[in-house]
This record gives sequence, C-alpha cells and structure tokens, in this order.
Amino acid sequence: MKAKQRHTRTAIILHWIYAPAVITSILSGFYIHNPSRFNVFHTMDSAKKVHAVSQYALIFSFLARIVYGFKDKNYREIIPNRKTWLSFPGFLKYEFFLSNKKVTYPKYNPGQKLLITNFALVIPIQIITGLALYSKKFEGTAKAAGGLNPVRLSHYVLSLMLVYSVSGHLYFAFTHGFKKLKSIFTGYE
Repeated sequence: MKAKQRHTRTAIILHWIYAPAVITSILSGFYIHNPSRFNVFHTMDSAKKVHAVSQYALIFSFLARIVYGFKDKNYREIIPNRKTWLSFPGFLKYEFFLSNKKVTYPKYNPGQKLLITNFALVIPIQIITGLALYSKKFEGTAKAAGGLNPVRLSHYVLSLMLVYSVSGHLYFAFTHGFKKLKSIFTGYE
C-alpha cells in the first residue's frame, strides 16, 4: 500500500524550526523570569543569548508558516470551522473515555485545530510583548499597556498558555498513532 502524504517538505522544515524555537523560548524565558525556580541555564547571559536566538527563529518560522499557509491554502485544514465545532462534543467524549466511538478526521482533529489556532493567536502577542520588554524602540507599546510590569505579566501568562498548548500538541502527537507521529519526520503516513 502506497504511503499517503500528510505534510509537505516545507511544512516539515518550518515545523522543525518552529518547535525548538518555541521550546527554547519558553525555557529561557522562564529562567529569565525567575532563575532560581527554573534553573536550566548556567548564567543569565547564556539564557538571554538563547532567548534572543530562539525569538528570531520563532519570528522567522511563524511568519514563513503564515505565508506558506496562505500560499498553499493549507490554513483551511487548520482553522476551526462550523464542522469542527459540531464535532467537538463527540471528540471530547472520546478523548475523556466517555465514548468508544473514534471519529476519523481528514487531517487534524478539533483539539489539534484549536491548539494550532491558539499558537497563531498567542505568538504575535507574545512577540509584541517580548519586543516591548526587550527593545527601547517599542517603549511606546509598554507605555500604552501601562508600563513594563503589566507587559511582563502578560508575557508570562502568554508563556503559560504556550506551555499548555505545547503539552496538548505533544499529547495528540504521541497518542494518535505511530503513522501520524512518523509523518512529521517523513511527510508520509
């Protein structure tokens, strides 16, 4: 039986730029926020360097993924539509072991669609709050938000939202079959 293509090479490359950038941004950001609690780096300087590099990788891959999504029109597979919302209760029943009826979806299940859409909504705000904290060029943004402390708190809360989204994404990746997991490396299931 011929393997079915699930992801294009471009989508795979962008995913593997995006994924490490999100994870290293979260880890280095938590360290910068509270070094004694998230002791994953040796020094603040190394955490800041990792954070800066991962942020640029994240910005690049995020913008490239959006452009690619519109160019290839694959954003339609990701953004929740009416059908997604109608199938959501059945999806939740299956995921919470309240039903044995497993529904198959063309590419992404409703949970994955919501998580990926959440990434697309949170990342731009995270980039803006990060730039407001990082650069004096965005000082006006921090002032408009009430100062650096509200921006810092927003940035932290958004980071927590990303942690929950990454956790959910990994849950779906590891629990919905080896073929689907393999496809993010090979493109085929």
